[in-house]
Amino acid sequence: MLRMTTGNWVFWSVMLWIGINLFWIGVFPDLAAWIGTIIATVVGVITAIFGPRPKEEAHEEEVE
Repeated sequence: MLRMTTGNWVFWSVMLWIGINLFWIGVFPDLAAWIGTIIATVVGVITAIFGPRPKEEAHEEEVE
């Protein structure tokens, strides 16, 4: 499984934010746009924080 870096997750968070806002405006034009913005922000932050990261290799320290 390919693990994305932090920069990739930030990019996808921004794309999700834009997509959710456009979806909200298109599907719910009579509702307030700020509701969609709040939902998009929560989803974007969750994606950026909890997205899987590359596994860090455990380096054993050499003891002399």
